[in-house]
Amino acid sequence: MLVPPGIRVSTLGGRAPARGIAAAALAAAGLLGLTGLAACGSGAGGSASAATSGTSGRTCPSDWLAREVGSGREVELLVAAGATIPANRWHAYRAMATAVAGCAAPGAALTLRPVTAESLTELPLFSATVPAPVGQNEVNPLLYRSESRRFAVREAAAVDRLPAVAKTTGGSDPLGALAAAGQSLALEPPSDKRVVVVIFNGWQQSRALNLFAYRRDPGASTAAVVRSLRGSGALPALTRADVVIAGVTAGVASMQTSDAQIAGLCRFWRGVVEAGGGTLKLCVAALPGIDE
Repeated sequence: MLVPPGIRVSTLGGRAPARGIAAAALAAAGLLGLTGLAACGSGAGGSASAATSGTSGRTCPSDWLAREVGSGREVELLVAAGATIPANRWHAYRAMATAVAGCAAPGAALTLRPVTAESLTELPLFSATVPAPVGQNEVNPLLYRSESRRFAVREAAAVDRLPAVAKTTGGSDPLGALAAAGQSLALEPPSDKRVVVVIFNGWQQSRALNLFAYRRDPGASTAAVVRSLRGSGALPALTRADVVIAGVTAGVASMQTSDAQIAGLCRFWRGVVEAGGGTLKLCVAALPGIDE
């Protein structure tokens, strides 16, 4: 639902802990959001492999993530920061964010962006190319392993900065983060495989758009929101991008969020991603194979 300028937006969704909601219920709700996503119906339950990426020494703990993220030449990682991180969920978010770096293919460009109340204008916290076994790295395996480990350490350090970013800012603008990612991807060769991984609680709560309404289905507003975003030029451009959403959570008990609303969140984001030219591959509480 659209919120007129000047109206105070609740920040419950940005800091909403998942207390009182069983993990199994969240997982089920996430899968409900995949109804009609044929691409996600199989292979999403990949087991943890705990395998390293060849001789690089980087660890990819998820077979599914290795297949999905490992196929991308351009990887945008958007992660909740500061006040948008739900209580008691940071360790799970951190595990998923660092796993993405471990599973990215050699030679892929990886960019980490914070999801805040002002996501569109936030600068990336990390941007680098995953070391590849070419040149000196090809003839010197020790150098390749060293550079790969250095890459993983730098990305993890950037992820660890997220809780301190925008700590006192209320609201959450994942749409802005998606738009920033889309603008960056548009500058890359059209033939490159594009993957966008968004790790956040699922709720959009900004001055322009507040998805949360007491006992209302977030998915019901999809068509109206897409029309508004398209008309204002704010619809994220995600042409040919595979989008993965993880970290979806029900929020504080006082919000009385139902499983149906959680599924509605996934339907909403599917509508936005597809309207922007992308494909929503997964919308869940936790990435397959990543232990919380």
